[in-house]
Amino acid sequence: MELGKILGKKVNNRAMLTDGYCTFNGTKSINNQKKKLHQKYYVYNQETGKVVKLIEHKPLTVLQTMSLRKIRTKQGKFVHERIVFYVDSKQNLAFLKTRQNHFEKYIDKIEKTPAIRGTVLLFLYHFLFFGIMRFKNNSFNETHLSFGYDKSVNVKVQFFFPKKIRERFAFNTGKLTLLFHTYWCWVPVKLIYQHYLETSSINIPVYIKIDHNDNNYWYNLKSASKHGYNKKHYLYNTTSTRLKKMNSELFVRKSITGQYVIVVTSIMSKWIAVKEMFAYLLHFIMLNKEKYDIYFEKFSMGASESAFELFKYAYQKGDVCVYILDKDHVQFQELKQKYGKRIVAKNSFLSFLYIFLARSFLSSDLVSHIQRRLYDNDNQIKRKVLKTNKKVMLQHGPSMATNVFERGYFNRKVPIAPDYILVNSNFERDLFLKNTTYTEKEIMVTGLPNLDLYVQEQTNTKTDITFMLTWRPWDLTGSIEPGSYLDRYLSFLELIRKEPFYQDKKVNVVLHPKSKIILQEQFPDIYKQYESYFFVGDIKDALLRSKVVISDYSSITFYAFAGGSNVIFYWEDKELAEKEYGSPNILQKEIAFGDITEKFNELHSQISENYARPQLSFHIAQYAKLIECTDGENTKNTYEYIHHHIFNSPPVVQDVELTSENSFSA
Repeated sequence: MELGKILGKKVNNRAMLTDGYCTFNGTKSINNQKKKLHQKYYVYNQETGKVVKLIEHKPLTVLQTMSLRKIRTKQGKFVHERIVFYVDSKQNLAFLKTRQNHFEKYIDKIEKTPAIRGTVLLFLYHFLFFGIMRFKNNSFNETHLSFGYDKSVNVKVQFFFPKKIRERFAFNTGKLTLLFHTYWCWVPVKLIYQHYLETSSINIPVYIKIDHNDNNYWYNLKSASKHGYNKKHYLYNTTSTRLKKMNSELFVRKSITGQYVIVVTSIMSKWIAVKEMFAYLLHFIMLNKEKYDIYFEKFSMGASESAFELFKYAYQKGDVCVYILDKDHVQFQELKQKYGKRIVAKNSFLSFLYIFLARSFLSSDLVSHIQRRLYDNDNQIKRKVLKTNKKVMLQHGPSMATNVFERGYFNRKVPIAPDYILVNSNFERDLFLKNTTYTEKEIMVTGLPNLDLYVQEQTNTKTDITFMLTWRPWDLTGSIEPGSYLDRYLSFLELIRKEPFYQDKKVNVVLHPKSKIILQEQFPDIYKQYESYFFVGDIKDALLRSKVVISDYSSITFYAFAGGSNVIFYWEDKELAEKEYGSPNILQKEIAFGDITEKFNELHSQISENYARPQLSFHIAQYAKLIECTDGENTKNTYEYIHHHIFNSPPVVQDVELTSENSFSA
């Protein structure tokens, strides 16, 4: 690489890597909210997914600086925030974010990563981090462990030996002399849980913070500093500690680069773990290993998306297939009567046994949704996930609304990443080819099976109106301020309550589950006032009955239009959303298949106009570019593609049934 080559550039005022380069997550954006000051990040080759090596350059060579913005400090001075690309001590291409003019000395300190060897235990409602932490340069003031992406929680690290002794043996690596660098850090579980309550961050990464007079520096805390990317880190979990009053458990896992991450999850019955262990042991003596095709949807709690449609088709064909569903689902018993032993309760003995005997996982969400709970310290199922090479992602919805690629979705480095992806058009396929490392052989252009339901209902009479906005992960406080997520809903509720046009029409106001909880818990009076307007039921039913669907950039718009609805894109907050997401949405004006409004006071006239007319030919043409598979044969085509190109065999005829689930459903 030549000096002066452009590595980063600004696109629409956003710092992006140039073509051929990406971050660890496969994204181009290098200035999102998780990128902290004075922390090192690697640059990867977009084609190979490996860190870019620059053996032709000397270590610590600065290659490019890129100004981001001018910031006013607390002292009233203006400083430039910038990205600095440089060659690290091992001749890898890296970058950091800084507000310092003399950034060379900061690069030098960042490269002096402490040598670490340690572990973590959960004991007496505390996390005990301990081991060896050796610094070649002990010129810093104090050392802390920092927790969370914002690094807002800090706990002081204690050393058994004073600083003078550690400095004397700073360059000694003998086993006995390393003991002079022994450290420990005693972290209350409640402190971490409080951070979770304040930020809603389920995954809380752990960092080493070094306090210098001039600045602070952070390094990822690992069990060994030499650890790098390895999918086997996915298997590491500690036992969990319970906070019964909070209905939560906490445990420690590792990221796939080896960094410790504390996880806050839901409480799980110990009986579930016992059933799983018995199933795991039993599967070793079963003859029919890697036989079953396992279908499920988000959280294994639904039966209304593409995974269920494909399961029904496979069942009719006589496949050895199983659908896993939460036993508390309203249709569980009804589906159990219809499909018999092929419907299996989540976290039952048989569900675990089928998982361990699976040859494939076919789902409308990531394979992690098959676990005992979404964020789990399970080991056996994770091993099965790593081993299985037929993880088929049928997609929750088309990936053509927000830029899911720039948010790190479909990163092949992640163990739970699907092996095969279902898309709806060549346009969507090309997005995957451009933004991920999937190949054409791993992408199925057969269309979402769930779309068939909407195509079949296209000509039916529609009289409803549906309003649903995409959840905003940055809007977690429940604040009802002008422009907030909840404020947009309340404005719409007032509109339909006051305008006579809506009095004789069924209006479905669909709340995101998180926003519903916020309203119920923080604003109970407001929730009670509008409760009768909130839609309860399967969103699919509302969409199939809707003449007009109003949303911002939700994938439901693709389903609704396929079913014959007119779509209105309400984009008053589009610019803010793109800023928070860190990249422009894929769905822009040039390819939108519905009317667009950026002002709330224009929304009513748009609704009344769209309610009175059929779909416009222009919108139909726009939609056809994005969704090609609308002949009602998506389920059949997807099924045949999977069998012939992924399973490489004709459909398997169902033969041996396992023991009745009722015997093991406890």
